[in-house]
Amino acid sequence: LNLLRLTFVGELGYEIHVPRASAPEVYKAIMKVGKELASEKGFPFSPAGYRAIDSLSAEKNYRHWHADLSNEETPAMANIGFVTAQKLKTDKPFLGREALEAEKATGLKQEMVCL
Repeated sequence: LNLLRLTFVGELGYEIHVPRASAPEVYKAIMKVGKELASEKGFPFSPAGYRAIDSLSAEKNYRHWHADLSNEETPAMANIGFVTAQKLKTDKPFLGREALEAEKATGLKQEMVCL
């Protein structure tokens, strides 16, 4: 059993990895406890599918490589320039540095926004 804490949906979330043979039993146990807690504490509980991850992350303006990003967008175009901001403040060379510096000098050709 591996339990991973995920943050790309904008809220605290977990991903559970179990052997395939154990998945039905683990799912039933989680659903049972979730429904009990929901009944006791009064908060909603329901399973969310894989596609919900995409819509929840879009709601938070988080980017996914498989759905939103490709090697065609720069960090600045995708509004995630913070991932390279610190490196650009140094003299340390890195792959793509020249392209990012040129983009900064000439401005963005396009920009992703969340609607």
